[in-house]
Amino acid sequence: MHRIVIRPRVQIPVLVVIFAVWTLLGVTYFTSGDVLAERDWFGIGLGCLLVTSGMAGIWRALRLGVVIGGEGVRVRGFDSRDQVTAWNAIQSVDCVQIDVRGGLPLYAPVLRLGDNAMPLSALGSYSRQDAERKVEQLRSLKASAARS
Repeated sequence: MHRIVIRPRVQIPVLVVIFAVWTLLGVTYFTSGDVLAERDWFGIGLGCLLVTSGMAGIWRALRLGVVIGGEGVRVRGFDSRDQVTAWNAIQSVDCVQIDVRGGLPLYAPVLRLGDNAMPLSALGSYSRQDAERKVEQLRSLKASAARS
């Protein structure tokens, strides 16, 4: 089975822009030259902190998404470690309304893991048909992983 990476379309560009502005804010501390020339250690530290945290934020934002492969489903979140769920641990895949945003229902695939349910919010959509298409894709990948 080849690897499939599904990324959120809106969340990644928004986060990249926010963290790019954050990084540029840190860079502006060094452009006037006063911070470095006067050895303003607080300003130097703050500028370095803003630049490194902004770059780390951009890197984390670009990694967001769901990776579907031979080992199972890997969810790459922005603020947490990757969650890997093996195919044999997944009992079923269902399409469920997981949230309401802006007055519109948000549908996403939900992995049933025994007594627990793991919603894949990165694959969420306001269109139920789009979410159902992703659920069918996950079901077929689960079936092909079970055969191999």
